[in-house]
Amino acid sequence: MVFLRHIILLLALLLFFNKSNANTYAYTDAKICLESLSKKGLDSILKIQKKKDSIERLDLIKINETLLSNKTSDSIAITKTLAILYSENKDSNKASQHIKKYIQDTQDLSILNNHVFSGIKATEAYSSLSKGYKPHFNFLALLHALTGVIGVFIVIVLFAKRNLDKTSVWLIGSFILFHSFFMLHISLFMSNYNLMFPHSFYISTPFSFLYGPLLYFYFKRVVENYKISFKDIVHLIPTVLLILWLIPYYSLSASEKFNLLIDNTESVHIGRKILVVIKSLSLCLYAIGIYRVYRNKKKAVETNNSELKSRVLWERSIMIIFVCYAFAYLLHGAVVVKLVDYLPFDYLKSVFMIAMIIYMALMSGLRPEIIMNANRNVFGISKLPIKYEKSNLTESYSSELKDKLVDLLTHQKVYKNNTISLEILSEMLGTTRHNTSQVINEHFDMSFYDLINQYRILEAVDIFDEDQKRNLNIIEVAYEVGYNNKVTFNKAFKKHMNQTPSTYIRSLRLA
Repeated sequence: MVFLRHIILLLALLLFFNKSNANTYAYTDAKICLESLSKKGLDSILKIQKKKDSIERLDLIKINETLLSNKTSDSIAITKTLAILYSENKDSNKASQHIKKYIQDTQDLSILNNHVFSGIKATEAYSSLSKGYKPHFNFLALLHALTGVIGVFIVIVLFAKRNLDKTSVWLIGSFILFHSFFMLHISLFMSNYNLMFPHSFYISTPFSFLYGPLLYFYFKRVVENYKISFKDIVHLIPTVLLILWLIPYYSLSASEKFNLLIDNTESVHIGRKILVVIKSLSLCLYAIGIYRVYRNKKKAVETNNSELKSRVLWERSIMIIFVCYAFAYLLHGAVVVKLVDYLPFDYLKSVFMIAMIIYMALMSGLRPEIIMNANRNVFGISKLPIKYEKSNLTESYSSELKDKLVDLLTHQKVYKNNTISLEILSEMLGTTRHNTSQVINEHFDMSFYDLINQYRILEAVDIFDEDQKRNLNIIEVAYEVGYNNKVTFNKAFKKHMNQTPSTYIRSLRLA
């Protein structure tokens, strides 16, 4: 009898606890439920739902929205939970909003690869979010990255070259290098990889006002043999002011920069507009300056001169490309400030920028002689002091002999005579050997043999350039320009062109 009582009591207790547990799942007080669920998280909530089917998805959403509004300490996990729940409920707009909030709080872009959002993957809201934040490489991003890498590589090769005018190399090399960094930065932006590297924010912006001055002073250097002085530092003032403006942005933390990249806040947006407008005006002003320098040279130079053909072609080409680039950037600025609404203008800017970098990089790498100082030209404008102080050679007579010498070299091409010597040249000029040597030194800043070799090599370059079929033998060209053997020709060619004839011919085939 006692045993039966114990059994009945035990069954009653079991029935009571089962009923109590059932009530906990079905009718738990809201406050208790919120506290317990906030600690258990989504997995526990879904487990409870699976076991008792007592919490519907809408109830879960309400519970988590309440938790989020109460500013619970686990807000990041709840934000992710809501994104998943709204996705399961086919509410793509709400899901996308919480995904964006989660990314802002955590800088975790991997959530976009989560399979739980496959149900809303095709919706406009989620597609727009994924396109804006998910790292990916497209053709334009790859093209910009490749252009930037090529530019950096060529600059390294360029700086390693010897026997080049260092000022010209630094000016054109810095121009290419800064543009290459800008192209790499654009590539990060186009592929959304800048979100993975938030410290890349505004990283190439300090160079914005340097492109124009660098190319402008390079032109003045190679055309007018211009020597940069202290007064030219005024051209750096816009860059210094720009850096001072950027310092507060550079001092931000990675998460703050990340949110600026994502939100595109109004202050950042206005700042970018101002930068684009000022950069557009800067590029246009320097493009005008570069054109004027080129125009002045064009008036003074005989373009049929063999020595100047390659240099004039190079200068004209980069002048045209830079002017077109400046105009395209001006159109880009008009789009940014919404004066016009034509998206292809943005691509036009990139086209000219890529063309400019690739052309400069290839020409600087394959034909580095074009960036040498133009002080040594056939017009013999020498600023060197007179070496022959005791000479009776007057300035007017020296100038007359120089003009005759230029005519002999340029039109009669006396350098093709393989027996040419200082004595023979002096007889042709109708003067003494001493006077001829003095004229060459004063007006050309080189010796007789260097002068003859220079004209011979430039003539050889013209022959190679005009050989469309590339079937000329090197020795034939050597004989044609006045050399008696291939060894001497190769040695002189390498000295003046910084590469062998074979290498130069191969570069023409690549071009």
